[in-house]
Amino acid sequence: MYYKRFAAGLMLLTIGMLSCKKEKVDYSYDNRPDKAAGGNSTVRLVNFTENNQLSINGERLTSYLIINPPAGQEALYPGTYWFPTNGKLGSSFTVPRQFLTTGSAEVSTDYMAYSAGRDSLGFKVTEEYNKPKDYFIMRGAPYAAAKVERVREVPREATAPAKAGYFKIRIVNLADQLNSAWNAHDVAKPLTLAYADGTPVSTATSNINPQTWSQYVELPYGTYQFRVLTPDGMEVRGTGGNTLENTFMSEPATSNLMKPVQGGIPNAVSTGLTYAPLKTYQPGGVYTIVVGIDRLTMLNVYGIPGETSIYFQNVFRVLADVSEPLNTDYYRLQGVQANADEGQVSFRVNGAKLGDADYTTATDYSIYVAGQATVEAVNASGAVLATATQPFLAGQNYTAWLYKTPEGKSAISMVANNLTGSWYDPLSSGTTNTGQDGSLSRMTHTYPFNYRFLNLCPDLPYASFTYDNGQSAGAATTTRNLRPGVPVTDQPYARQGQDAEAYQFMVYKSSPSVYPGSWISAIPVLKSTAFVARPDRYTHVKPIHEPGVYTVALVGRLNGSQPQGKSAKMIIIKHTK
Repeated sequence: MYYKRFAAGLMLLTIGMLSCKKEKVDYSYDNRPDKAAGGNSTVRLVNFTENNQLSINGERLTSYLIINPPAGQEALYPGTYWFPTNGKLGSSFTVPRQFLTTGSAEVSTDYMAYSAGRDSLGFKVTEEYNKPKDYFIMRGAPYAAAKVERVREVPREATAPAKAGYFKIRIVNLADQLNSAWNAHDVAKPLTLAYADGTPVSTATSNINPQTWSQYVELPYGTYQFRVLTPDGMEVRGTGGNTLENTFMSEPATSNLMKPVQGGIPNAVSTGLTYAPLKTYQPGGVYTIVVGIDRLTMLNVYGIPGETSIYFQNVFRVLADVSEPLNTDYYRLQGVQANADEGQVSFRVNGAKLGDADYTTATDYSIYVAGQATVEAVNASGAVLATATQPFLAGQNYTAWLYKTPEGKSAISMVANNLTGSWYDPLSSGTTNTGQDGSLSRMTHTYPFNYRFLNLCPDLPYASFTYDNGQSAGAATTTRNLRPGVPVTDQPYARQGQDAEAYQFMVYKSSPSVYPGSWISAIPVLKSTAFVARPDRYTHVKPIHEPGVYTVALVGRLNGSQPQGKSAKMIIIKHTK
């Protein structure tokens, strides 16, 4: 009886399950190929104006601001499909290929803001096979002195450099004559791309006339502070840094950064420096430095002391012409001869020559494939003085310092340099943060004055560095009780600002229980002007220092009578170019 009831129940359950199953008579597969154009085209828009609206073929891609936005989002527009984070046009935009009809599209831009004038602009873009191009949207009158073309078509390259570990760069000079109302220095002239010390990069990127552009040149990847110079040696100011650096006041007549002072009109003085961003140019990357009219901040000399206003000047901007590759293959290495008991030495990496260096000088950087390597220092007779073997990581910058230990042996101290301009601030929102919640603030300067200290004097077990007033030259870990050949790894860098007063460094004989200790007067003080590579470059105001990433190393001997040039002193090695 039990089995009959079980079988009947099972049959009813099966019938119920079958009756609930619905046949999907309207479902079918579509195996036809998707012929819609996808991905990005090779057409890029570069925006030098305030325009924040973008439409292509009549379809709006951006949005307009909303009334009563949430707190903290006043500068943000509602996101769109094409601009999800902030629904307005920024500095550049690559046209999606789906908007191109037979290789062309109609583009329109505009400026929309509360109680502000419009700047409607329309133009046509075309894509040519294997010929990437940029359309630069420029400012016209009243910023320019005369009527100028608002949209300028410039070809660009997207092919990788021929040399492994190199990048390509060029200069595009779209500078226009300025409206005289701004009283700004005229840089609408032939322009030259230069390194940080003013040395031209190449003849191919020198004396590029307005409304023309140079060919690309290939350079070893690394961290550079490129400058753009006029024929008379004046600098074109850069833009595109972080919020702090974009608000630096400039002097219109020179493009120099201004330093605030107390009281008086004008309420600032020139630093002699002109902003140019420090940037790492990645291996395989392709870059353009373009010059055009943009907005800057100046001191309003006719208003309340300290009040600022805007003016317009030709500035330069750095563009990545292709998505910047991730460096997973290469590192950079240089050697420094800091052993007072040796003359010129040669540095070798896995048996291959890196370069020669005299006492207190550095070799040029070389590029190597990441992995385990052995670095050797060899004297003039071919004897190996010291070796160091370790893994070297991709994307890192290293310096191999040859020095003499307190025991009298030659050794190599391998130091990893931070050239990013970034660091972690242990203070968050003004309160001490242990970092256990992962909320340490990451700070970045694209115009850094960063330096670290290194004790390579075998006669000084502990060295501390201070300013000339005896105050610490940086954090305690950065400057106190440094031992010979042992680099600081916890907050290793001290920092200055572009508006710092003149300063100088002093060395003290200290100990873990005594700080700062006894000033060693036999070691010459190191003045901030020693950080200026070529003072002759500056014809208006002499700066008290130059931006970059440096190591200040104590080298030489303290004990006994030393020959000329061998006694203890501080030297500067600059790691950015």
